[in-house]
Amino acid sequence: MSALPHPASGAVPSQDETHQRMHALLSTVTAAALDEQPGLGGFHDHRPERDRSSGDSWRGLQTLCHVSALLTSAGRPEASATATARLIDVADSIATAHGLHRRSDRARSGVTSLRWTNTAGDLLEVVIGVRVAVRAISAPFLPGSLAPMATTSPVSALSPLTPPPRLVR
Repeated sequence: MSALPHPASGAVPSQDETHQRMHALLSTVTAAALDEQPGLGGFHDHRPERDRSSGDSWRGLQTLCHVSALLTSAGRPEASATATARLIDVADSIATAHGLHRRSDRARSGVTSLRWTNTAGDLLEVVIGVRVAVRAISAPFLPGSLAPMATTSPVSALSPLTPPPRLVR
């Protein structure tokens, strides 16, 4: 599900532009995290991505949300408060550059969870604990693509195809 419902009026983005937007966001966040802490060693898909119903429709067509793969770091983050703060600052600057604002942050039991969102409904999550995890969820979009991306993950080439659009009654 998206972070916020899309406006009832106005255009709904296409599958192609949504998948490209999610790929760009995930690519820049993971690259920035690796630049800040090379010891993370890279990211891999821990859980697969999927396009799922947004629970809404636009002009009778069901809209979907893209839930990215859960990307987790291969290595452990540096275990200091300043290193964690620097990683948060890097993620925050990337999220802001993509038009997202901080929605929540929580630190419990050595795990820091942060979420950013925008008015369209995109959501970025970063979790810093034993590993670093990154996931993005898109605002609702209209399914159907002439040239579907294999994946929005910057580290994987496999992804299930988005189902074709269907009428909602």
